[in-house]
Amino acid sequence: MLRRLRVYLNGIVLLLSLSIYAQAETPEILDDQIEKGVELMFQGKHSQSIELLLSLQSIAKKNQWYEQVFRSTLNIGSNYYLLSDYGEAVIFYLRAYEIAIEHLGPSEEMTVLNNIGVLYFKEHDNSQAKTYFFKAYQKAKDTENSVKVGYYAVNLALVSNKLKQLDSAQTYIEEALPLLETEPNVLIQAKMAQSEMFLLKKQYANSEQIALSLLPKLQDISQVQNRVFTYLILAQLNEHQNHLDKALSYALKARESNTSMENRVEVYEQLSNLHGKIGSLEQALVYKDSVIIASDSLTVMRNRKLFENEKVKFQIQNYQHELAESKQTLRQERRFLYSVIGITLLLMTFILWVLRSNAIKHKQRKTIVKLELAKEKSDYLLIEKQLREQETLALLEQERLKNELEVRNRKLTAKALYLSSKNSLIEEVIASLSKHNEVSENPELKKQIRALKKHLKTDTQWDSFFTHFEEVNQGFLDRLKHKHEKLTPSDIRFITYLYMNLTNKEIASLLNITPQSCRKRKERISNKLNVPEGMTLHTYLSTI
Repeated sequence: MLRRLRVYLNGIVLLLSLSIYAQAETPEILDDQIEKGVELMFQGKHSQSIELLLSLQSIAKKNQWYEQVFRSTLNIGSNYYLLSDYGEAVIFYLRAYEIAIEHLGPSEEMTVLNNIGVLYFKEHDNSQAKTYFFKAYQKAKDTENSVKVGYYAVNLALVSNKLKQLDSAQTYIEEALPLLETEPNVLIQAKMAQSEMFLLKKQYANSEQIALSLLPKLQDISQVQNRVFTYLILAQLNEHQNHLDKALSYALKARESNTSMENRVEVYEQLSNLHGKIGSLEQALVYKDSVIIASDSLTVMRNRKLFENEKVKFQIQNYQHELAESKQTLRQERRFLYSVIGITLLLMTFILWVLRSNAIKHKQRKTIVKLELAKEKSDYLLIEKQLREQETLALLEQERLKNELEVRNRKLTAKALYLSSKNSLIEEVIASLSKHNEVSENPELKKQIRALKKHLKTDTQWDSFFTHFEEVNQGFLDRLKHKHEKLTPSDIRFITYLYMNLTNKEIASLLNITPQSCRKRKERISNKLNVPEGMTLHTYLSTI
């Protein structure tokens, strides 16, 4: 009963907590929402996009999520850019630039700088455009971002062409081309800038070659602006070479391809100039009128965009007012929620106080049970202690046997070394006696020397040593012979000394051989036993 009630009360607390934090945002959620704002921007729903991005900017600022503040601010500026309100776009771009400098890094800084440069380029303020493009270019250089260096070098080349700084344009183009091999769209713009640069330098053959090579890549609808630009370059370079018919053909292709009102003025001006040079004055006047009409249409279109922009600003102001009202409502709802939480906590405290007496009785019953369990536990611990004592005695016995085995092995080693020294002594005596001529002439001494030599050849001492070794290391030799049947008695004897962990010098003394021979024999035994690579012979013998 008590447990169920506690679970119920905990559930109430959990639900109240969830109701408070249900609308909490995270950086990941804001990133998804910013992407939705960007999608609305590209769909032309600028008022909805700006409203969404402004609300996300407010949340990000409150939580100091500067990356999200930067992205929302930058895309608000991009909305105004697409609405042709370049003044408002610059304001938001500069705010994004401040955020990038204070809280983010060079990658964000150079993105904003490039966007500001594009705005000035659109406004035909080429000097300012080049200043900002160069700042972005320097940031890309500092961060060693080669692709971005290529992007911004192309922009610098385009604006340098407009400023007639042709050597500077050529330098930037030559730098950009190898950096943009994996960026085909930007590479096209780099080559367009190169073609325009050669045109301005009056290197018409180079300009025409590049422009003609670009045309097959500009047939997609997304490349319309680039196609018109290329046709106009071809028209101008043919005009400069007095190939007026060919120039007119390219200008007409530019007119057929063009769908943008902004480029139409430039196309009509080119057509008017060409018809004037050909002598078709009537057509020249028609296109001149078209230039005026297109300019007026462009002005009307921009005024309409500005009107739409003002409507968007009004909608945003209205939205911000509604947002302030909704925040006030939210504060009121939170106050009500806190009141509910306070009353609930008081109610929970009262219920817990009522249940406390039942809990005390329950604890008393549990205490009795615990005492009984404690008695059983003490009995169990006593038995466990006795078992540990028995295990300790067993370990001590095991250690005693181990020590006894080590003592026996030491005795065995001492005996082996004694036998070795004894044999060495006998050999030295024989060698010393054999050097004297009196010995060879004395039959009795010769008989004694033969007896000593015979004593050296007998293995009774080895048999005794072998028996003792078997007692100390029971079963080792049987297992060795069973696993390696091709071993000779001499090999087994050598392995026995190795198993006892004797040094090469000690084994050599026992076997009456040199330490070098001992090492070679050890290698042969290793090969014969097929000891795995990386394992010592003694380690291998310990595993048998």
